[in-house]
Amino acid sequence: MANDSSRVRTLSNEKAQSVVEARRRGLSRKLLAEDCGTIEVRAGWDPVTVDRACVTALDLLEKLTNEGAKIDAFNFDRVACALIHREMQLPPKVAASDGFWRWLAVERLHRVVENRRNLRSDVASLENYGIGTRDIGKNRLGALWLRADMLYDADARDPYHLANRFLHMDFIMSGIIRHRYGWCRNLAHALVRFQYRKPESTDVYLHSTDPSGIRRLYKRLRHLHSIYAFEFMSDRELDQVLKQHSQDLVRAQ
Repeated sequence: MANDSSRVRTLSNEKAQSVVEARRRGLSRKLLAEDCGTIEVRAGWDPVTVDRACVTALDLLEKLTNEGAKIDAFNFDRVACALIHREMQLPPKVAASDGFWRWLAVERLHRVVENRRNLRSDVASLENYGIGTRDIGKNRLGALWLRADMLYDADARDPYHLANRFLHMDFIMSGIIRHRYGWCRNLAHALVRFQYRKPESTDVYLHSTDPSGIRRLYKRLRHLHSIYAFEFMSDRELDQVLKQHSQDLVRAQ
């Protein structure tokens, strides 16, 4: 029989939305135990790892938030994605749960979600909290975990060296998560190396917003996957495919 230490909390769309909207009206709306669901997890994993990761993430947020609450987004994302993935060590059942990520965003790391909102808005969207969607990639915290998981390089001295590059959020969301390169991680890795050739720079190879830049390549790769077995190609072969099918595309200035 599982005990309390082998369970992790989840949160429904309805409960999550009520908490977020109450906060925005200036009300103190705290989650009660009965507001939450739970997931039973395997023996050997301690949910306290989630608590520790949350403390570390909030410390990082404090460190990288400048005066006026403007966050150093590039550095936060590149560091936070690795620490969330590494420190939580989530079992697959938990990592795949939209309810878990919703609870984490609303209850534990709402400050992170608000600081990592689209800066054209005064508040984070409900989708940033995972509200109204079962796609964990739309949850700001789920997206960070997916970034680290999809770009994890087990053979490298630093397995997070690709996730730690200065990747733009649009590249992660549109290029990696939306096209589900989780099923073909070697292609996701090759795409990062191709587009971000300088590990310590935000410079990109193909234009990031022009429709005939990197976005055109995303679509081509999706169609090419019906022809090429990317999963079984070497890094050199993948690099050649990317080079061949991007020659006519718009490069960044």
